[in-house]
Amino acid sequence: MSSPSTPEIRSSPRIPARVPVVVEGRDVHHAPVREESETLLVNDGGAMLALNSEFQLHDRARITNRASGGVLDCRIAWRSSSKINNRWSYGVALLDAGDNFWGIQK
Repeated sequence: MSSPSTPEIRSSPRIPARVPVVVEGRDVHHAPVREESETLLVNDGGAMLALNSEFQLHDRARITNRASGGVLDCRIAWRSSSKINNRWSYGVALLDAGDNFWGIQK
């Protein structure tokens, strides 16, 4: 977490982008989850998205880019403290992110 005197370091700038995704993993009750959504923001190392499912911080999940068919594991790096528009907001960090997983023109 950053403070006003320590800026947060990112692998690349955040870009607003709606990329269709499927997120699979296990929720806070360890039940299997498969949910379709879309990203809100992306960067080379991850994304922000909203889900109905409730994950815990540091949980692992698998994310599929429905536009490209690419699949990567990810880690829940951030979660909103409450639901926004009836959904949880998440920041996910891609594990072993390759070149332009999101397929976004920069």
